[in-house]
Amino acid sequence: MKQHWKRRQQRSAAGHQEALLDGVIQHHGRFAFLLTETEGGSDVFLRGRGLDLAMDGDRVQAKVRREPNGRFCGEIVRVLKRAHTSIVGILKQMPRGWAVYPEKGDAPPAQVIGFAPKITPKEGSFAVLEITRWPTANHAAAGSVIEVLGGSDDTRARITSLLRARGISEHFPKDALAQSAALPAKLQPSDWKGREELFHLPVVTIDGADAKDFDDAVSLEPLPGGLTRLGVHIADVGFYVKTGTPLDKEAYSRATSVYLPDRVVPMLPPSLSNNLCSLVPDQERLTLSVFMDINTTGSVTRRRMASTVIRSCRRFTYEEAQTLLDGGKVSAVPKAAAEAVMCMGALSSVLYKRRVDRGALDFDLPEYKVVTDAEGKPVRVTLRPRLKSHRLIEEFMLLANEAIATELMAARMPFLHRRHDVPDPLKLKALAKTLGELGLSAGGLLGVDPHKALQDVLARAQAHPLADIINSLIVRSMRQAVYSPESAGHFGIAARAYAHFTSPIRRYPDLTAHRAVTALLAGKKENHCARRPRPNIRPLIYCARNCLRVR
Repeated sequence: MKQHWKRRQQRSAAGHQEALLDGVIQHHGRFAFLLTETEGGSDVFLRGRGLDLAMDGDRVQAKVRREPNGRFCGEIVRVLKRAHTSIVGILKQMPRGWAVYPEKGDAPPAQVIGFAPKITPKEGSFAVLEITRWPTANHAAAGSVIEVLGGSDDTRARITSLLRARGISEHFPKDALAQSAALPAKLQPSDWKGREELFHLPVVTIDGADAKDFDDAVSLEPLPGGLTRLGVHIADVGFYVKTGTPLDKEAYSRATSVYLPDRVVPMLPPSLSNNLCSLVPDQERLTLSVFMDINTTGSVTRRRMASTVIRSCRRFTYEEAQTLLDGGKVSAVPKAAAEAVMCMGALSSVLYKRRVDRGALDFDLPEYKVVTDAEGKPVRVTLRPRLKSHRLIEEFMLLANEAIATELMAARMPFLHRRHDVPDPLKLKALAKTLGELGLSAGGLLGVDPHKALQDVLARAQAHPLADIINSLIVRSMRQAVYSPESAGHFGIAARAYAHFTSPIRRYPDLTAHRAVTALLAGKKENHCARRPRPNIRPLIYCARNCLRVR
């Protein structure tokens, strides 16, 4: 398909011939773009009366030609597949009736031909219109208003409208809820038969004070010969969410949890995300663990994966963990847990140094938190402090993800890699020019070792008055990290093998990694779940583009 697109573009370039191309459109009202589906291809500028036939996100067929200036232009011939069955926008009363105006760009309004029972229309409210008549050359789209979300000055209504417009549902289908409701609310010893019991270890969780789920826990054990055994224990979501079940299908469709200022839309029902798969203190929880024996220089000398059961002895906030690292006192902390956290601080520093020494990039980007009132209205924006306790957990999760990928690759198990390719040389050249204009020499970016050159720029940027902007410019010059069945390493982390493993509650790719580990532990030669199509990662991309926090 992608090669076909490129060949047809090339043919149309010769002699300005016209070609028919299929693709998804980005609609802007008076014009649109047919988005390329191949790397190196060009988006097509669309205009003409055919724009009236389609809506944003629709798959269309367009008549395309290359103009003398080299730009591809065209006109929509017909719509092949509709992207949406509803429209979300502002309800307005017109001389001839009501209409729903999408907030996005100059997209044309949809005519309201009816209202669902018990709905009272209100000027300026956010509304959801179910389409019953698609747009034609002579008529706009039309349908019935099935939901009024609230006024345009209502913050919660605005956020709800964003979810509705992107097809992100806050409600789970009945079959998925029924399956989750059938799971036990509390585990019994028979539920962890055959697993390694880690009740003797001081296992702890460290998360933000406002964290909504707790799917990762850590432990630390001193070993003879100066070694330390780091254990990273992740909720065994795959034990409950089996391939092909209603829960799995819904998780696959959602792909991720979505974090918003006033709420979380979870990937899994609350009985899992807030209970069985949440590693709360003093409760037995099923986990997949990776143990890493680490020497004094930060090298992993041995890795081991296991199906386990844990009982967290303390839930720390980042601020509490930082107090311990600073030598302070925190109430109600078991002595073994406090000692473990102190040792974790020292280990994370060693791991960080080793990672940077091999070329990893450490961006210092500010992170902000939107504080809302009881009605969901923003009250203030605060800067989240960057604590050593944050780095502690980050280093441990990075190491666990790398360890899992290394073991799966060694066993030749198929899984989704988290891949981050080397930056585009043209973007690095443009970055070097921009940094030079800001007073930072960056000629080394064009050399043979971009890792070292970028590290040097980041180090010198720390004292620059525009440090935040410089960090942001460097991030934007990087390629986007993607999920891939093939590995090309992770440039930003400077790792040869990397996967997402540590958040299966809220990222479907992590769940596929868990299934690969489970298959390997069971001695299976194949990981059948990895043969499925790649998960729908559009919600993940949406979160990233809209600055929604997905850790």
